[in-house]
Amino acid sequence: MKYPAIGLLAALAPFQVHAQTAPGEDAATPPTEQVQEGLIARTFDLAELGFQNGLSFRQLSGNATIYIPLPNPDALSSGSLQLELEHASTTEVDRYLQVSVAGRPVTSQALPDGAGRLSVPVPLSPEDVSGGFIAVGLSYSGAFSDRVCVDERASGDFLEITAASSVTLQLDPSEIDTSAAFAGLRPADTRLAIGGNDSLAALAAATRAAALFDAEAGRLTFGGEGASTSGAWSEGIIELDVTTSGVASEMAVDNEAGLPVLNLRGSDPQVGLWQLVSEWSPLSNEGATVVDVAGGPARFDDRLPLSALEGDLTPRPVVSTEDFFVPFQSSDLPAGKGVSGVNLHVAAALDPEGRGATASVFLNDTLLGNRPLGSGKPEQLTFSVPRGLLGRDNLLRVSIQRQPSGGECRFKPQGYPAQILPGSALLLSDAAPQDQDFFTLRQEFADGVQVVLDPALSLDFAQTLPWLAGVAGSVIPDRAPILPRASVEALEGDEPFFVISDQNPGDAEPLITFDQGRIEVRDRQDNLIYSGEDLSRLGVVQIVTRGDTRGLWLRPGNGPAPELTPERPMMLDRGDLALIGQEGVILATATDRSPLVDVVYPDRTSLAQMLAKYRPWIVGAIWVLVTLLVLIVFQRVYRARRGKDET
Repeated sequence: MKYPAIGLLAALAPFQVHAQTAPGEDAATPPTEQVQEGLIARTFDLAELGFQNGLSFRQLSGNATIYIPLPNPDALSSGSLQLELEHASTTEVDRYLQVSVAGRPVTSQALPDGAGRLSVPVPLSPEDVSGGFIAVGLSYSGAFSDRVCVDERASGDFLEITAASSVTLQLDPSEIDTSAAFAGLRPADTRLAIGGNDSLAALAAATRAAALFDAEAGRLTFGGEGASTSGAWSEGIIELDVTTSGVASEMAVDNEAGLPVLNLRGSDPQVGLWQLVSEWSPLSNEGATVVDVAGGPARFDDRLPLSALEGDLTPRPVVSTEDFFVPFQSSDLPAGKGVSGVNLHVAAALDPEGRGATASVFLNDTLLGNRPLGSGKPEQLTFSVPRGLLGRDNLLRVSIQRQPSGGECRFKPQGYPAQILPGSALLLSDAAPQDQDFFTLRQEFADGVQVVLDPALSLDFAQTLPWLAGVAGSVIPDRAPILPRASVEALEGDEPFFVISDQNPGDAEPLITFDQGRIEVRDRQDNLIYSGEDLSRLGVVQIVTRGDTRGLWLRPGNGPAPELTPERPMMLDRGDLALIGQEGVILATATDRSPLVDVVYPDRTSLAQMLAKYRPWIVGAIWVLVTLLVLIVFQRVYRARRGKDET
């Protein structure tokens, strides 16, 4: 899942997520700022900046930097960062948190002994903006009092800056006058208002918006209502107007209602939506931006550089353990490719005694191996990746460890730097035949997906969008070209497809089909789970095939559409069949291996159904027949031998 605001972390301390609170002490509630007249307030927390679990420090030391994006400094009137702290210590120790903004110290907070919670406000101003960001530095430190030989690693202290810490920016809406400024400052929640047009271009734009704006996490809604009049900018509103001719996409920002609204019109407006969150977004810095063609970055066939992924590879001092995290998705790999290995270029400095460090490499929490770094020079390390580790969302973790020096514990432990260097990459190879899973289909969709909204569907365009959005956001990558088609019969070539229909668009019969009468879904113990109206209320998502081409079939239900949130997203990962409802994914299973459910059609009697129903009796009868045949054979052999002996 992606966020419009990008947070970059250079953490120089080990992480610890556990926190304690003094009995009877409540968390501090950040004060509500009064929005100044003529301005709007944009408020977001650290989770939106990418710090899903906040920040944690321990062992009386640690540093981190939070980057708050602000592409247009002129739009900022004032702002504040409200840090919510949870802390604890087990011994008497002096501890401090120093906060700097744009390299200058602005506040220093002493932390009392024991456990507790604090709220620390940090003012922000337009002068703090540099390079499109406001850099907020956090430095945690401490020291023992009246003690000489105490190892600070035994202090049991920690400081956690929770993800609920918030940033509030007072913005001048008149300065948010370009689509680039709108894209850089817009809230995480987006509302797309489609001007009553259910054309193929509108379908493509809605599908593209679902993929771009995290519809799988409930970040995208449809409709023209919802604009706030209280001065709080809580939704990025995009008004879409599809034309029958003219340029593909033309974007302009309207501030007449007091809040920025992006007006997007054209014959193929999905192109403009793509540019908003692409690397080409800064080019749309004029009042009106016209886009005809947009393309993604070049892709590699045999190597995927780590620098092309969203990982922080900046150097950092290592006292005992430091982790480098590199997240990637299956759609970052070219279609038909898999990860066969990891090639790292790593440099780790030696300590004064000439001792180096050790690099341990994990993929999705599975250890690929480790190597010593004893030369003090850049070293090349290669690790093979076994089959079956990858999924939709993956995490490569490189852990650099050294043995902390003992003795002289009155001195603070010294860290020595380590870095993953440019040239490090995932090694790609032709993927072996894989099981049918949603995450592999997402990889195939990356080069283009045909989208069909069946004209015979029982729901209209507006009713279909909430069902389409969560599935499209989960399975279709950001950069995937959206190719709308008028009907299933209009599907072309070998491009994968995404069809929203009441009827199966594939050639073969899927596990759940809706033209064979009443349906019952049972578990492996033959207990009824869903049937009749209960099943009709749910949406069904299945992987189907047309010829040799795979695609996705979504049959919306007649019940409430999915209502998704960042805490309860719709993640279609492993498996090829899923039932979805108001709360998202209810059940996901693989039909080609160890299925969790059986589908029964009581109104249809077939050989397969009879075999499934009477399987225990049939197996027992076969064993009896085999046993009788064996006895008869042995009896005849015995009689033949006996007759020969008598002769």
